[in-house]
Amino acid sequence: MQQFTLSEAAAWTGGTCTADPVITSVVRDAREAGPGSLFVAIKGERFDGHDFIGQAIERGAAAVLTHRKDETYSIPALYVEDTRQGLLDLAGGYRAQFDCPVVAVTGSVGKTTTKEMIASVLSERYDTLKTQGNLNNTIGMPLTALKMDENTEAAVFEMGMSAFGEIAAMAACGQPNIAVITMIGTSHIEFLGSREGICRAKMEILEGLAARGGIAVLNGDEPLLWEQKDRLFGRIVWFGQNNPGCEFRAEDISCTDGTLRFTLIWPEGRKTVEVASQGTHNVGNALAAAACGWLLGLDGDDMAAGLAAYRPVGMREQRYEKNGFAIYQDCYNASPDSMEAALRVLGEMAGGRRFAVLGCMGELGDYAPDGHRRAGRAAAQYADYLFAYGPDTAYLKEGAVEAGMDAARIACFDTHEALAEALRAAAQPGDALLFKGSRAMKMENALKLFLGEEVER
Repeated sequence: MQQFTLSEAAAWTGGTCTADPVITSVVRDAREAGPGSLFVAIKGERFDGHDFIGQAIERGAAAVLTHRKDETYSIPALYVEDTRQGLLDLAGGYRAQFDCPVVAVTGSVGKTTTKEMIASVLSERYDTLKTQGNLNNTIGMPLTALKMDENTEAAVFEMGMSAFGEIAAMAACGQPNIAVITMIGTSHIEFLGSREGICRAKMEILEGLAARGGIAVLNGDEPLLWEQKDRLFGRIVWFGQNNPGCEFRAEDISCTDGTLRFTLIWPEGRKTVEVASQGTHNVGNALAAAACGWLLGLDGDDMAAGLAAYRPVGMREQRYEKNGFAIYQDCYNASPDSMEAALRVLGEMAGGRRFAVLGCMGELGDYAPDGHRRAGRAAAQYADYLFAYGPDTAYLKEGAVEAGMDAARIACFDTHEALAEALRAAAQPGDALLFKGSRAMKMENALKLFLGEEVER
């Protein structure tokens, strides 16, 4: 981060400060506070950062960002109306100092993978900052923006949401030059009401383009986006596997041995590319990454090299062999769309029998029964056995039985331990196993127990 003064921060946030120290870092965890740091006191659902201001002071913080205007502290304070909005405003003012291109990415499915692919492509030519892990909310995204410095030549910010207005707030903060929407699925439908509502919330990312006259990169295979093409303003670049009207397309798609191959087609040429990916559903994400690279001056060789350098992160798309089993671990999160995509990969895996080990999906609201039945039907299509865990397993089973899976090949569990024990008894070396579920299901623990590994409690 480049240093700034507390008075500059006050100008960016519309707040008032009691002194003007130099700030060299911004933290929200009091344990990370130290000399030169601005501690941002965020009030959350379980904890209020204001209660840890004393700890930040003890650790040497230079100043505090607070909305408790009736309190005084032994270090300088920046008082704002709300510290969550204050953090966004702070990061927005800071980001405005940089002329380097910023790419913002959102979508119901694939946004983290697309962010990683875009960063990999841009890194072929630029020193690129990217959102780390899944820090894609109204706290994590601005904290990422505050890491920009004199060495940053490009940045990629992932933007997630669970309610209307959140992406608009992050887009105003990030001021992107390019905004990417991967697809419209059913994630967070509990809060947004319908796929149309989800689309409307995702489209908020385009509001951030106005500040810099930016470009939208949109999925032309998504009907809810494509049907708006004549109503959208500004420049749009479309990508898609199936829509011939897209500028970025793919042909000759194949996926073997964990490598995705296809012919990339763009306005200036075509080139064969390879991506370390487990399924053809990631073609669209790769096309979006290539489009961003092209818009920022990269050629076909750069785009191909960047996609070849991409590697999955965290608990996403990890495929390996252990104890004689072919394991596909994709445990970070799940929605009906990503469940179906992962099950399709399982169906393509070589080996013996295929076990779908699925945790339930959250934030589906009234769509939970239909969403889980859909995943169950996909399991029947691509797997030989279904082992299910969580509160909505009955719907998974219903969907699988409806699609023709023998009920004797379906088992539902209330604990990871019971699931792992039953799976050890049923699976044999040479079988392929998919472990996937929403983050709250912690399906990585079921996998560890199955493999006889220690589980963190």
